[in-house]
Amino acid sequence: MPKIRCRGCETVLNAPDNARGKVIKCPKCSTKLKVPAGEAESAPQAPAKKKSPPNKQPKKQVSEDNFLGRLDAIDELDLEHDEEQICPYCASEMEDIEEDPVCRKCGMNVETGKMDAKEKKKRAIKGPDPALFYKEVWKNSWEFMWKEKGLAIRTGTNWMVFSVLCAMTWYMSYVFCKNAPPKVFWGSLAILTGLALPGWYWLLGLKIIRSTYLNEDVRSDRLNVDMFQSIASGIRAVVWPLILMLPIAGPLIIVLAVFSLHALTTGDPTILILVSSVVFLPSILVLPSAMVHMTAKYKYKGWIMWELVKVVSKVFVSTLFFLMVVFVCLLPVVLVAGPIFFLIKDINPFTSEVISGITHNMTMWLAKVADLGQVNKDSMYYTLIKGPFNIMFAFLVFGPIAYMAGFPAIFIMRANGLFGYYNQRALDLVEQISPNTPATFWVRYLAHTIDSPLVSLASFLVTANDKALMLQWFLNAVGLLVFFFSRPMFPTYCMIWPLYTTWLYWAVQEGSQIKTTLGKDAFGLIVVKEDSEQQITMGQASGRFALRIICDLLLGLPYFTAAFRKDKRTLHDIATKTRVVWKGDR
Repeated sequence: MPKIRCRGCETVLNAPDNARGKVIKCPKCSTKLKVPAGEAESAPQAPAKKKSPPNKQPKKQVSEDNFLGRLDAIDELDLEHDEEQICPYCASEMEDIEEDPVCRKCGMNVETGKMDAKEKKKRAIKGPDPALFYKEVWKNSWEFMWKEKGLAIRTGTNWMVFSVLCAMTWYMSYVFCKNAPPKVFWGSLAILTGLALPGWYWLLGLKIIRSTYLNEDVRSDRLNVDMFQSIASGIRAVVWPLILMLPIAGPLIIVLAVFSLHALTTGDPTILILVSSVVFLPSILVLPSAMVHMTAKYKYKGWIMWELVKVVSKVFVSTLFFLMVVFVCLLPVVLVAGPIFFLIKDINPFTSEVISGITHNMTMWLAKVADLGQVNKDSMYYTLIKGPFNIMFAFLVFGPIAYMAGFPAIFIMRANGLFGYYNQRALDLVEQISPNTPATFWVRYLAHTIDSPLVSLASFLVTANDKALMLQWFLNAVGLLVFFFSRPMFPTYCMIWPLYTTWLYWAVQEGSQIKTTLGKDAFGLIVVKEDSEQQITMGQASGRFALRIICDLLLGLPYFTAAFRKDKRTLHDIATKTRVVWKGDR
């Protein structure tokens, strides 16, 4: 018979064999306990009991017969809770012991009776001496770079291919094609392939930083090139400074949008690059800390400028030292790229007059050798011969730069990981949040920033209520009919459709069983009732929607109450008796 010690009253209980693996209650204090399932397992040791005062009797051990005699009564009280399972070591709730036997609060494995290896390793990280970062960053990063030289070569190859594709599609869009549809097609491809360049660094960098932070080996053999994944990461890399700077540099973002439009219409990205450098200069200072936070389970701090400023203030010297390391590493790349672009007099080999002149002469020479007759710039033979020559020169231009950048990139990624490892105590990464914790103002701002552009796509994104979705598609059909056959009614329709679409996105999602919107769900937030964790009613969700419109009309000022209240609630939360909280880790 397994013996277990109650953590409530410290009474030792002799549990029968048929109670193994079940959750029972202590007969004396009703504390829920988990009986070990193994045959030879014993109860975890409790702290030594203090001596009883002279005027008090010591606690007695409940006899086996007494326990067995009350077993039927225990079963009647529904002691085996399938939905509510308790860790026998810390008495915290566990969601599903069979699926995940590791308690996320204490780290114990309830099946083996030992600390889980991964949890033990994670909890053992208390943080090394930050002063060692300045000494180890050069040596450790250098050794890592040469150890993973294959990964550096692969990085250079990816960047070379992405650069050639981006330059070629940009040329096709703004020089070769004359009509609008092909221009839009090739221009879209140019943007996507361009996003893959920072995307690969973002994707690979996060994996190396995380492995360095946890003292794990980088499984470079499992890091495969994925064009679409690189593009998706590139979107995050480009959107990150936009979201980061939006609260404090809204006018500059508008200026950036204007110059982006100028670059798309003229095909000259030079001014856009210069303006972007000025707009996003503050984000460079917080980038090392943000990249480390992006590897945590809860990444929201990496997207909030205020949180990053607080972190950087603690590791300011380390941040400057890391940026100095980046400058030293990229200096050889600049020394190689500078003369190359100076010689070809253009950053795009396909539009360079120097390279175009060389490839023209090579094309005419080859046409003469092949005896193709009269060949001019408008002939098909000229295009078929000159095109491959241009592509070859594009690889010759971007190849040396890409491979020269691949090795420093791996060095910088490792250095960023060491920056996080040696400054982990100051960085304060968020790996666990208790359920029902109020969501702070800034994380709600992030969720709202994600939700706002998605509202117009409610017809495709919201599936929580079939009837509401059917009405949405009915309005979509009516809109098409009104647009084609009744233009005078179209302004009226344009007032009804956005209102219903916005209600569908906010109210239907928050009032359903999912309790959240897409933006909130990205950060692990849900909307619940004021006094419980239950889902809110559709009436409460509709009230939140109506009050949100009023708050937006007031320039969002009522939202700022969440920044000053202890419960982090806004005025529309208080008025509708709702809360926005974290799902958390149980």
